[in-house]
Amino acid sequence: MLNSSKGRQIIYALFALAGVTLTSYFNIQYMLEQGGFSLSHFIHQAYINNASSSLTNDVLVIWAAFIVWSFVEARRLSMARWWVYILLTATVAVAFAVPVFLLMRERRLAEINID
Repeated sequence: MLNSSKGRQIIYALFALAGVTLTSYFNIQYMLEQGGFSLSHFIHQAYINNASSSLTNDVLVIWAAFIVWSFVEARRLSMARWWVYILLTATVAVAFAVPVFLLMRERRLAEINID
């Protein structure tokens, strides 16, 4: 399955679905517990202990690397609307935006016949 473009597209779509589902569930739980959303409180909670601080910093480094790589890759492949993926990282989740970018990248590679 990973050897074909269609197979990779399916895998990336499943990752995107998992990314939006799993993060949305916990974000909704957070908002219900807090009676809304506060960015400063959310960030404070992300650094509440060493384990969560480690995971938060891990995601931030991945996010920064993704911004640089996706910008270069989108330009290399002439992918339109690169900024949408960055917007998705901030408004939905990195766990959603990265697989969506990989899915669209895979589609673009198939379109221009690069395997």
